[in-house]
Amino acid sequence: MCIPGCGGTGKSQLIRAITEYFQLTKQGTMLRKLAPTSIAAAEIDGLIIHSFLSENRKNGKKKQTRTFIPGDMKLENEWCHVKYLIIDEMGMVGLSLLARLNRIVKTAKH
Repeated sequence: MCIPGCGGTGKSQLIRAITEYFQLTKQGTMLRKLAPTSIAAAEIDGLIIHSFLSENRKNGKKKQTRTFIPGDMKLENEWCHVKYLIIDEMGMVGLSLLARLNRIVKTAKH
């Protein structure tokens, strides 16, 4: 699902309504929400994409990225029930970040 619209048109409010629906129908574990910034993630009660990727960006040091390999039980357990992924503020997500996220989800859902 794609939810386009200018700022202030209610996209985040719609995501909150979708989340509430999933919770009311006892399907909350099927939905994962990500956003590129902490403010956007807080608005939808989701995770920052870089946090999900377990990237360490402290003190200007070289980032450390979590390694994901097929058979990674922790990764598979995190995603075993997830059927829907919502990314808020999609316009702020670059292609390389989206490709990395795609590889991880494919690994988890193999």
